[in-house]
Amino acid sequence: MTHLHEEAAEAVVADYADRAGYDPAFVGPEPELRVDLPTMVREPGDVLAFEDRGATTSELRYEHFSVTMSRARRLCLWSAVNVSGTQRESARRASWRIDPRIARDAQTTGGEGALDVFGDPPKFARGHMTRRQDPIWGEPVRAALGNKDSMHYTNAVPQMQPFNGGIWLGLEDYALAHTIEDRMRICVFTGPVLDEDDPVRFGVQIPLVFWKVIAFVHDDTGALTATGYLMSQATFVTGQEFVFGAHETAQRRVAELEGLTGLSFGPLAALDPLPAHAEELAAGPLRDFSQIVLV
Repeated sequence: MTHLHEEAAEAVVADYADRAGYDPAFVGPEPELRVDLPTMVREPGDVLAFEDRGATTSELRYEHFSVTMSRARRLCLWSAVNVSGTQRESARRASWRIDPRIARDAQTTGGEGALDVFGDPPKFARGHMTRRQDPIWGEPVRAALGNKDSMHYTNAVPQMQPFNGGIWLGLEDYALAHTIEDRMRICVFTGPVLDEDDPVRFGVQIPLVFWKVIAFVHDDTGALTATGYLMSQATFVTGQEFVFGAHETAQRRVAELEGLTGLSFGPLAALDPLPAHAEELAAGPLRDFSQIVLV
């Protein structure tokens, strides 16, 4: 649990000079296995641009992952990570950090006054979009950077304290277990559904629904596969029930997530195995990993 007055670690722009960020060719070098970052098609003007290394970009590059921010909401639009199942490391939790490459007021960081949204209940936890353990892999120095980088406010969205658990927490590991053994690599996109009707709490508009898309080379088919998921905290934040219960995960078509978010995942929507089974799954939550449709 994150406490109310935890101080954010200081950083300078030069600290990020060696960060390559998310790699679209991570799951395989073949063109048909490329997994590009999503693009905002509904509201492209909401994508925060900034100057980095002499060029204008919207991609905050970290160790093994990247983040793109919403200008209006001061939260990430998505966080995209490369996850290796064969080089995993463990690390102690680092301090939360403010990214100096963009303005502080472009980030939801908490602090004094009306925007003091993070802390002990009834305030909100700093909910990782790219989960902390996902970028902790590779050589020890790089793994340590992945751990530290995951603790940026740019990678955090206000969530109810018990939110990140259950099936949602293990989706990456479940996908890794179904990848080709000699690759064991997946790409994961995670973010909030930023709805204009989201409620305001402690001066911050709180997303009620979160999404995740996982892309990997399936061990049975040898083909690139993409699956999508939603999770809601609506019941806990507003008392109004969402399609499924609070803090429950449901598999959803990638195309449906595109409609909810205004994002395009490019060819991934056509690689989703769910459409043929969508009527069977209806709107119910996932109770067990065995319910997930992967082929």
